[in-house]
Order: sequence, then C-alpha cells, then structure tokens
Amino acid sequence: MVSGEHMFKDLLKGILSAIAVKVLDRYRQLSMQWMKIEAAKAYVRGVQMARLTALGVIGIGFLITLIAVGVLLFHAGLFVLLPWSLEAKAVLGMALGLGYVIVGGLVLRRVMDGRTWMDQSGATRMLEEAIENAPSKSDMNHQ
Repeated sequence: MVSGEHMFKDLLKGILSAIAVKVLDRYRQLSMQWMKIEAAKAYVRGVQMARLTALGVIGIGFLITLIAVGVLLFHAGLFVLLPWSLEAKAVLGMALGLGYVIVGGLVLRRVMDGRTWMDQSGATRMLEEAIENAPSKSDMNHQ
C-alpha cells in the first residue's frame, strides 16, 4: 500500500510540476512579449525625438540664415546710403562687426553655460528637492 501511495504522490508531483512548468513558460512568453512591446515603444519615441530634433535644427538654421541675410542687406543699404567717406564707412563696419562678435560671444557663453542648462532643465530644482528630503547623517547614525 505504501508503494501505491508513493506512486500516487509521485504522479501528483509530476502533474503539478508539469503545470508549474507550463505556467512559468507562459509567463516567460508573455513577459518577453511585453518587453518587446515596451522596447518598440521606446524606439518609436526615440525616432520621434530624433525627427523633432532634426526639424528643430533645420528650422533654427533657416532662421539664422534669414537673420544673417537681413543683417547683410541692412548694412549694405546703410553703407550705400551714408554720405561718409570710404574710411569712415569701413570704421563703422568694423565697429559694428566687433560689437556683433562681442554680443554673440556673450550670448553664446550664457547659453552654453552648464548652470543655465541645469536651471532650464529643472535639474537644479530636482536636486534641491532630493537633498531636502534626504535623511541626514545623524538620522542614519541613529538607525
């Protein structure tokens, strides 16, 4: 009788093991499918972001070109209409050019500054909030 009971337990263990293997295999398949879907969604978002970035760069390039052409045409008209000598017009052109270089350099320096990027991205605020909510050293020592 013991051997029959033992065989029944072994059979029951085998059936339960087979069911567990099937459930785990199905869970693995569903998990892999879910991961593939999430990866595809992330890829599509990345492609969209790259597209928008490219369009932004193209748009900014177009606007910079328009501004440059406008500045050139304005100065050409200014130099043609001014009743000054050629030397005076050259000095004016050099002064304007130097002014543009200085202003452009200062603006570029400000725009490319790491602190500006941290502030504009919100990273500074996030760090401040994280530091405010972080446990202090004394709190950690009392644990």
